Amino acid sequence: MKVSDYIINYLKENGIDKAFGYAVGAVAHIYDSLDKIEGIEIVNTIHEQSAGFAAEAYARVTKKTGVAVATSGPGTTNLLTPIGSCFFDLVPSLFITGQVSTKEYK
Repeated sequence: MKVSDYIINYLKENGIDKAFGYAVGAVAHIYDSLDKIEGIEIVNTIHEQSAGFAAEAYARVTKKTGVAVATSGPGTTNLLTPIGSCFFDLVPSLFITGQVSTKEYK
């Protein structure tokens, strides 16, 4: 089992039924695992920040945990404003970001 499969199965077991994100680069495995599992809808956004705000809005409206997925580096920094908004307003949310493979450093 891939780690990404384990993560997505864990989310499903804990009631997550929707994830917002921008599918590129370092989160390809997460998106692959999301696509394979039934019961979690993927909502693709045009920008990482919009994924973060969509997850926040979803959490505020449904009272469920909002999940946003973004790639590494600049994709992660694009989530900072939604993360801050969720943190200061105590909105239940989970932000998953990718990490560049260590093989690419060499």
